[in-house]
Order: sequence, then structure tokens, then C-alpha cells
Amino acid sequence: MRKHTQQVVIDGLLFVSMLALIGTGIVLEFILPPGSRQQSAVWLTRHEWGSVHFWIAVFFTLIVTIHLCLHLKWIITSYFKKKN
Repeated sequence: MRKHTQQVVIDGLLFVSMLALIGTGIVLEFILPPGSRQQSAVWLTRHEWGSVHFWIAVFFTLIVTIHLCLHLKWIITSYFKKKN
């Protein structure tokens, strides 16, 4: 896979997973707030939504790590760049 294609795929996955994190966070905070008991939204309880949110966060963290590894050369050269 070409480097540009890799970056587009990784960036797309980051974007989609961030939207999913925001969406599940909104569900947890506003639709099923703490103390909502046995209520559910879209067939999932608050606890199940919390699990979905957690696993999306794990996936997001993994993709961010891959993203940083792909840009490691740029990060190192930018950090250790000598100032004139």
C-alpha cells in the first residue's frame, strides 16, 4: 500500500472513531445519564453503551499509536531540528 493511501486510511479511521466516541459520549451523558436505571437507548443499556464507548476508545488509541509511528521520522526531525 502506498504511504499516502496508508495515511488516508489511518486518518479516516481516526475521524470515524472520534465521531463514534463523541456519539457514544453524548448518549452516555445526555440520553442515559447516571442513575437512569434500566432505561435503554437503541437496544443497549447504559452499561452496555459504556462498554461500547470503552472499546471504541481502545481502538482510537491503537490507531493514534499507529499514526504516530507512521510519522515518527517527521516527529524526530522536528524535535531535534537545530535552530539557526
